[in-house]
Amino acid sequence: MLVTLILVSAFFLAACSSTASQAESPGENSGAPFMLRPQNDKYFREDEWVRLITLAISQAEHRNKIWEAIPASQRGEISQTEFFRYISFLAECLPGSISSFYRATDEESELMRSYAAKSEKQLTPKPSDASIWWIKARTSDLREIKFAIPVTLDEAGVPYLSKTWLQKQALLYDYVVLYLDALTTGSQQALTALLLHNTEIRTETQRLAIDRRAKDLLAYYRDQVVSGKGGYRCVEMIPGRTVFEEQLLSTDTGTAKTRNVVFTETDGKFRADEKIPQTLNPDDSILYCKGEPLFVQTGLEAQIKSERMLELLGIPLSLEILGTESTDSALFRVTWPGLIVEAFGTCDPSSLTFEGTVHQVFLSYSLFETGSGLRPGDSVHELYLRYPFVRENGYLIQLQEGSAVTTLAVQLESDYIARITLILD
Repeated sequence: MLVTLILVSAFFLAACSSTASQAESPGENSGAPFMLRPQNDKYFREDEWVRLITLAISQAEHRNKIWEAIPASQRGEISQTEFFRYISFLAECLPGSISSFYRATDEESELMRSYAAKSEKQLTPKPSDASIWWIKARTSDLREIKFAIPVTLDEAGVPYLSKTWLQKQALLYDYVVLYLDALTTGSQQALTALLLHNTEIRTETQRLAIDRRAKDLLAYYRDQVVSGKGGYRCVEMIPGRTVFEEQLLSTDTGTAKTRNVVFTETDGKFRADEKIPQTLNPDDSILYCKGEPLFVQTGLEAQIKSERMLELLGIPLSLEILGTESTDSALFRVTWPGLIVEAFGTCDPSSLTFEGTVHQVFLSYSLFETGSGLRPGDSVHELYLRYPFVRENGYLIQLQEGSAVTTLAVQLESDYIARITLILD
């Protein structure tokens, strides 16, 4: 149920004004426009706890008073400095005036807890012992924004400030700030160092791939993203995962004005999911065997002919008709060890003759490679060296010329390329 913030309530009691000469007992106002007191006089319940957090966000000048009002049992794990830092972080995530708060749905809560579950060994309490609440705010330009906060609970279901949860979130936040600062200042050295953090470098190709990613990131941010702190905002934070919304430079009508970047941390290793478009190198739309092109290429269209293929690869393992397109055209498949080709054209399995326009090609042997030298059996870093953001694009890279589209799809096994698929539409 949506809970509207009302300062005049059993939780936030209006306080009488005080003078400097008046003595104050513990829990009195000390100049703040409110008093904080749990309804049960022992501890703040979940809804009271979230009210307290929202008040701390909006009443920066009274955070010291709010801290003092929290029972020791609910803040004993952390310091006042850590509390202030956490609240300041939330205030940055929720610019504007806080309007309401409410418990997340079961589905939303389960999703957020699943993100934190990857860090479960470092967290007390476990993610299953935390509830998720939304805080809503209205910005100066009347936009409605919301931010989810985890409420950590002890064995009795009492909210408290967990040191491990706050530290885990602060660790990730600090990394993101350094990462975005390196992009803002254009420091490839700093950015590369962050990408290398806690990463074991085993080959020179791996190092070169990281250098390539840093270089391409700097170019993309320079041309596409609003730089500086005003250009981004944290829109989601849970231990091990955070999402930052970035403002884009493009002002064209119909184009997106923002993009989201997901940052994750697992066992001290950080990763940024930068969904930056990748365009297939035209060289990789052409396939080779023993240094010879597999097909007769015309632009993005490839033709397969039995005479050439039999001379190059020998008799196929199989030749089969998959379907009939028309009286003079069929979809057929021809298979050799490590190579499967599907094409539209003419096919006669009895005489091992075929000719047509290639539709799909599947490579699984290192005998076959793309024009840039990418082949099954290569390290994934050979792929990242050519296409730094292919992971974020689902290991699919496309090239379009007019109405023709060529797609390269890569399947991995244990950080090695297991299969390359080329689709020509």
